[in-house]
Amino acid sequence: MCLAPSPTILSTDEVGSVAPPIFTSVGQDAVNGPVDVFIIQSLLNKRLPKPHTDVPVTGTADPGTILAIKAFQAVIMGMNPPTGQVAPGSPTYYALAARPLVNQEPTRATPFGHVGIVPADVIEAAKASQRRWGVPAAITVAQWIVESAWGSAMPPDSNNPFGIKAVQTEPAVESETREVIDGKVITTTARFRRFTSLSEAFEAHGRLLSTAAPYRPAMAFAQDPDRFADALTGVYATDPQYGLTLKWVMDNYHLKQYDLESARGG
Repeated sequence: MCLAPSPTILSTDEVGSVAPPIFTSVGQDAVNGPVDVFIIQSLLNKRLPKPHTDVPVTGTADPGTILAIKAFQAVIMGMNPPTGQVAPGSPTYYALAARPLVNQEPTRATPFGHVGIVPADVIEAAKASQRRWGVPAAITVAQWIVESAWGSAMPPDSNNPFGIKAVQTEPAVESETREVIDGKVITTTARFRRFTSLSEAFEAHGRLLSTAAPYRPAMAFAQDPDRFADALTGVYATDPQYGLTLKWVMDNYHLKQYDLESARGG
């Protein structure tokens, strides 16, 4: 069943409670009125795929809120790529406000998309990458979270959670992506690497950052994940806030603990 506003009940959930309307857009590149953000954060905590870590209800659209919106859109709504934004009267708002009246189940089964929960195999792959390539495990996990919204959104049939682009001779899939060009967000189609497995993707990610010339400045900070993140801004991604987002994710989800474990060979 396609997600769409109910023709008769737009914002009443399965137990009869009425979700407040929002009046400004919330999330990525949005207006983010504090009351509207508060409402969306509260709805996300009700509707995100379980289990999940609650989104702090603060009225501030921090990176965690945007990533939670993206995970909800990808898993529950099948949106690819997700926008990370909830507009008033949009399908995303109605899915959050009245999802059980529209569609009881996610559009696809996935072990990913659980906000705040990093699967054990992702942690192990990141630690293995640090041992082999020297890329901080905290950076690898943070990029997995940011680039794929907790593993829920990646180019179809690609096993590519890092958004790695393909060169002409490499196996690839075409998918829409959002880029920041001259300060404006545009949607374009790009060729992304297709991997046979997630472990192959983690190996390629570590090799890319460790050996490609554009990432030499970042690798100079292999012992400092924060400075490493700053050095990826404008290089790995066009988003001018990319480094700030990675640092926020590393700090708020306590990802630097995995660097310590990797350094000890854990």
